Amino acid sequence: MFTIAVSPCSNPELGLEECFRAYGALGYRRFEMFTSWCKSAANVLDDPRRYLDAAARYGFAYCCVHLPALTEDLDASLPQAVQAARFGAATGCRCAIVKAKTKPDFFAGTRALLDAIAELPLVPVVQNHKGTAITTLDDYLEVLDGVNDPRLMALLEVGHFHSVGVSWRRGYEALAGRIRHVHVKDQIGAQSVAFGAGEIDLPGLLARLVADGYGGDVVVEMETQDKENRLRYLGEALDYIRRLVRDLRA
Repeated sequence: MFTIAVSPCSNPELGLEECFRAYGALGYRRFEMFTSWCKSAANVLDDPRRYLDAAARYGFAYCCVHLPALTEDLDASLPQAVQAARFGAATGCRCAIVKAKTKPDFFAGTRALLDAIAELPLVPVVQNHKGTAITTLDDYLEVLDGVNDPRLMALLEVGHFHSVGVSWRRGYEALAGRIRHVHVKDQIGAQSVAFGAGEIDLPGLLARLVADGYGGDVVVEMETQDKENRLRYLGEALDYIRRLVRDLRA
C-alpha cells in the first residue's frame, strides 16, 4: 500500500520547521526534500543528523530528495548530484529525483550518476515537468530509451502531464513497470485547484494504484492561485485521498 507525503512546493515561503509544524497539524508525516529553490531546502553540505533530528521532533520522515541538475559541465554538476544523493540517503530518503538541464545532459551524465550512487538505498527516478527537458510523454520515453539503463525508474507527475494534455492513464500505461514515485494535483487546464474540484480523475488514479499494489509514495502538491488557502486545501486533500482509499478497501 502506498504512503502519502507532502511537497514544500506548496508553500515555498516556509522554512523547514515551519513546514513540519504546518503540515504536521494537517496530519502529514512524510516530506519531500528539496535541495534548492524553496526556503525549506536542505543544505547538503550540512550534517544530516540535524535534519533527522528536526524531522523527528515533529514525527516526520523524508521520502525523496530532489537532486541538483546535471549540466554540460559534468565535472562540476555530477559531484553535486552525488553529494545530494548521499545526503538524501543519510536522512532516510528512499528515492532520488534525477534531473538534467537538457536531454543531451541526461544522456551524458545519468549512467555515471547511477554508478556513483549504486551502493545507496535509493531508487533513482526521472520526472516529467512542463518547461523542462522532459515536458511531454515523448520526451520522457526518449530520455529513458537514451539513457538505456534498467536502474533508472520513473516518477509519474500527474499535474504536469495534464498541463500538456497527457492523461494520467496514458502516462501510467507508457511507464508501466517503472513507476516508483507519484506526484498528484488536481487541475483545471494548467491551474492547480483543490482536490475534487478539477478535471483530473484522481479516484481512477488511486484505484489503479491500489489495484496494482503500488507501494511507493503519493506526494500531494498544491499550487492554487489563492495562496492563503493552500494549507486548508492540503488538509482537505489528505482527507480526500484517505477517504477514497478507505472506500476502495471496504
